[in-house]
Amino acid sequence: MTFVFLGLFVVLLALILRSSLGQPRIFLKVSIHILGGIVGLWLFNLLLTVIGLDIPINLFTILLVGLLGFPGVLALSVLQLFGI
Repeated sequence: MTFVFLGLFVVLLALILRSSLGQPRIFLKVSIHILGGIVGLWLFNLLLTVIGLDIPINLFTILLVGLLGFPGVLALSVLQLFGI
């Protein structure tokens, strides 16, 4: 699963590079937003495992952060800390 998220991270970097080189279209902006949320979830989960916390990564959490972007990752982490 880590290789999947690592691959998405590389795709995200390529999309950001493409966006910075020209005028980004709406599809490119939406793709960066969605991938940013999903990759942010993965990175934040890696950081949380250092202190012993874990966010369950399933289809619901991936769809949630895909729609909300990185702020969704932070909101999901707070809900996890509260035990919801």
